[in-house]
Amino acid sequence: MIKQIIFICLVAVFAYYAGANGLTPAKVMDWFDERDITQTIEDVFNKTIEIAEEKKIAEKANGVIDSLKGKISE
Repeated sequence: MIKQIIFICLVAVFAYYAGANGLTPAKVMDWFDERDITQTIEDVFNKTIEIAEEKKIAEKANGVIDSLKGKISE
């Protein structure tokens, strides 16, 4: 319950600050467009997927190498 009250207070403070400074949804969208945030997020997401795939391949390769080592030592 206390967490909800704190969250509501934070939202109220942010809304008051935004209203006092004349912040509108259009200005927020313009800020995102100027900074090309969506492209940056997409690039980070794609890089994360690539790293995850590389790690998965490395784990599979490690398993194959271990099995080959086992066959060679037998």
